Amino acid sequence: MDLFNKAFYLSFALIVLVIYLGSFSHKEIQLQNKNYHYWPIALLLMVAANLGFFFAGIEPAFFLSVGNTSLAFSALAIVLFIRSWDSSNSSISKNTFWVVYLLSLLAYEFLRVYASFNARVYLMTGLLGVLSLVGLVETFLLPKREMSAQVMVLKGTFFAHLLLVTVRAFNLTYSISSGSLVTTIYQEGTITGMLRALAVASNLLIYLAIGNILLEKVWRKEEKKSASTERKMLASLNSLAMARDNETGAHIVRTKAYVRRLAWRLRDQGSYVDQLSDRTIEQISDAAPLHDIGKVGIPDHILYKQGALTKDEWGVMKTHAFIGESVLTSTKVQLSDGNDDDDDDVIDLAIQIAGGHHEQWSGGGYPRGLKGLAIPLAARIMALADTYDALISERVYKEEWTHDQAVSEILSKKGIHFDPLVVEAFMQEQDHFKEIAQRHKDEALEGKVFRDLGQTVEQKLRRTEEKFEFLFKHSPIGMAMVDHTSGDFLEVNDALLAYTQYTKAEFLKLSFWDITPPEYANQEAEQIAQLNSTGSFGPNYKEYIRKDGSRFPISIRGFILADADGRKLVWGVIEDLSSIKQV
Repeated sequence: MDLFNKAFYLSFALIVLVIYLGSFSHKEIQLQNKNYHYWPIALLLMVAANLGFFFAGIEPAFFLSVGNTSLAFSALAIVLFIRSWDSSNSSISKNTFWVVYLLSLLAYEFLRVYASFNARVYLMTGLLGVLSLVGLVETFLLPKREMSAQVMVLKGTFFAHLLLVTVRAFNLTYSISSGSLVTTIYQEGTITGMLRALAVASNLLIYLAIGNILLEKVWRKEEKKSASTERKMLASLNSLAMARDNETGAHIVRTKAYVRRLAWRLRDQGSYVDQLSDRTIEQISDAAPLHDIGKVGIPDHILYKQGALTKDEWGVMKTHAFIGESVLTSTKVQLSDGNDDDDDDVIDLAIQIAGGHHEQWSGGGYPRGLKGLAIPLAARIMALADTYDALISERVYKEEWTHDQAVSEILSKKGIHFDPLVVEAFMQEQDHFKEIAQRHKDEALEGKVFRDLGQTVEQKLRRTEEKFEFLFKHSPIGMAMVDHTSGDFLEVNDALLAYTQYTKAEFLKLSFWDITPPEYANQEAEQIAQLNSTGSFGPNYKEYIRKDGSRFPISIRGFILADADGRKLVWGVIEDLSSIKQV
């Protein structure tokens, strides 16, 4: 039994040590939970407890006190860590925790010397039982947003631990009543020793459950981060599309609503059910505003021409479908993480829509002359939505059509221009189309602005620099330009100003170091070294300081540029992670 005990405690200490080392890998969770330190503390104390019990088999003096005190405070640290998952809960400071630990260690050493073995076992069994009960209660008090299958597993492990501790207490009582004379854990009988080992080992189940919960948090965080990045990417691309579109802003809103109605109706009528999950329908809707992003490559004198296009001009205009597909494909390649398994990403659907929304069911469309089901479903849906909106809207080259005229035109093109099943869905949804068109009708002033845009485009978007400035200013992601040598800010966009709460004039008086906490100095040195070595860095995770002195978590990446005078600049892209933390 003596050899079993030593082997058990040493093995358990090594297993928990591995988990302890892995606890430092969750950087984002550490930034967002100020009491995360109780997780590695709990693991470290469990390692100390098992090593204490191991050495107690060689020399009981003091090591037994370390083992039992560390075991109890490991359980306490677990309870404090679980409480920290609800930000409304109060907690004790790390310094207070260690002071109480040291005082308890001295108190237990006093008991080891002057109290009986049975008294000490009852004390430890009672403490561990109470802490297990408190831990179980805390799991039931967690906010609903924290509830998951892994939390249910954690509840089960706490209950199992509590049950084992209780059974051990009854077994101890039975042993005492039977006249057992035990003075150390290494003198316990087989059953009593096994119960003690199982009670200690059940902590491993608690650690595994918590580890799974943390992994699930990281996964959910990455998923939300990915969704947030995707939304911001779409917002930026939409800004680019609208900056060069000769349609009105309401056109984007209407076509997006049309596409969603058509997709839902198609599925409800039993068409393309396997291609139209809830997620896919929303993604098609999100991708719809990018259908004409290819117009970024169409010359201004054609895009904003007042009147009908010539044959040659129309040939140039038709290239916008292929240009849009190419722009979005390039975007996908630059954003790719190397995993091409997900074919249902928004960007993939946007590529299909941009490149295929002018294809025709009969094969007479452009740019590839695709026919029938060879045309992606998202593009077939977009084709009808875009056509309907073009028909009912006033343009410089045509008067607006009535709803009934548009319906008749689309119906006449069933099986020629449009997928027959999509036309059937449209006929079922035509009243909703009419309602959407009336609710989001072009304002007279807005129409005039776009009709006059051809006259003002040279002042607004003629130069590439001005187009870039438009995107820089309106990007939903923070951007800044920094002098590589001094770290002084040279330019900043509205998003970063909103993050930091400075005015532009105030911000441009600052340097990079003024808004970076000093404890990130080592990380900054590594970042600069990487920048000088490779020309870029990131993404890195840290904090920035707001004007009011408060901090917020960010991710940052950047690369080196050179201005016309050859001066080195650093272009930084900064994303505020506070919203992810709140989620």
